[in-house]
Amino acid sequence: MSARLAQFDSLLTRRRLGTTHTPARSAHVLRDPWGEPVAEFSRFPSDLDLLKAAHRVQGDDWVGVLADEAQTRNLNAPWRLALLRADRHGQARVSREPGPQWIGAAQASRPGARSAELRRDLCAAAVRQLWQSGWKLIG
Repeated sequence: MSARLAQFDSLLTRRRLGTTHTPARSAHVLRDPWGEPVAEFSRFPSDLDLLKAAHRVQGDDWVGVLADEAQTRNLNAPWRLALLRADRHGQARVSREPGPQWIGAAQASRPGARSAELRRDLCAAAVRQLWQSGWKLIG
């Protein structure tokens, strides 16, 4: 959903600039809050693609949904999108703290909820946080 909002925003930006029609298919460029390009996509990226690019996820890193046990109340832990970085021989870890790097806010979910829907919702919320912190998708 948030990826669609970014696409709509880029269409509005193009319309304001007077470039509503382009002869060739342009690439979508993800820019950080300082305006530096981070990733380029040939097709419109999914929320997970945007998060992987923004957090510079490499092939052996893991992104998934975990329970945040630090915020557990009444035996119900909220769920969060987590990034676990793989140890790379001879290189320092990106995060000095052990355990997952939390991406986005925690979300309560009832028992029996579908994990695919929860992951999609958490990814969409994390992408909304990217936009709020100044990230942009151009193109």
